[in-house]
Amino acid sequence: MRTIVIFNPQAGKERGDAIASKVERILTGRGRQVELHPTEGPNDAKIIAQRFALEADVVVAVGGDGTINEVANGLAGAGDVASRATLGIVPAGTVNVLALELGIPFDTEGACGVIAGGHTIFLDLGKVNDRRFTLMMGAGIDALTVRNIDLRVKRRFKELAFVGSGLKAGFVARPPVFLVRANGEDYRTTFFVAGNTRNYAGRFGITPAADPTDGILDLMLFTGTTRSSLAVFWMGVPSGLHIRNPHAIWLRATRVELTPLEGEETVWFQTDGELAGSLPATVTIDPHGLEVLVR
Repeated sequence: MRTIVIFNPQAGKERGDAIASKVERILTGRGRQVELHPTEGPNDAKIIAQRFALEADVVVAVGGDGTINEVANGLAGAGDVASRATLGIVPAGTVNVLALELGIPFDTEGACGVIAGGHTIFLDLGKVNDRRFTLMMGAGIDALTVRNIDLRVKRRFKELAFVGSGLKAGFVARPPVFLVRANGEDYRTTFFVAGNTRNYAGRFGITPAADPTDGILDLMLFTGTTRSSLAVFWMGVPSGLHIRNPHAIWLRATRVELTPLEGEETVWFQTDGELAGSLPATVTIDPHGLEVLVR
């Protein structure tokens, strides 16, 4: 069984090479034909995954959510889901929310055991403009947080870094207002999340009822316009109190359109914790668009 291992050498506190070599040893010992392919920069993982999507049986992503996002985009861009390689995951990054969501072990041997086991599910893929996501997309303050986050703080504090930076951004600047159209209704919003999974930036559940296999996105629309209201929302996220925030609207949809308002500043959006662009954007979902190895 041909297995392509795509890895970020800088992942896992620059232990990506060692982790990938261990993956090779374990899977080769289980009868796999393993090839290692390191990344050198942005989009490399996507390009490599797309190259082998129709040739390999399994493509393994070694790294964090950014690496998985690129590999998922590469696989999804090549043929239909039945004809392309299955995704395997070996967590090795600062944050690996998808592994947490799917119950994939965070030790290399355990993750390889999942890959060797051969059990799969079909995961929904969200799509914003021409970019896919496995976890979520966010527009407004969280994307601004991703844009401005201190990577040293992210490495040290992981998911807490997102909340801390979000609070800081919420106090410093008034959030821009943008328009969200979902299910035929328009909403004036300052913060938006389309969740494919429960977890967000670690163990924090912005969309705690989301199911990555149900073919629909869970939406959180925040309509508060003051810095203090946004800060209160963020402070409630770790404990789940944000669910009852009076400025939060909860919806489910398969298509959403986000449009900046004239005169407002640029509104950024992120996918799977990586800055991905600015509005306008159309968000959709591809039901069961990616086959993934799980326990």
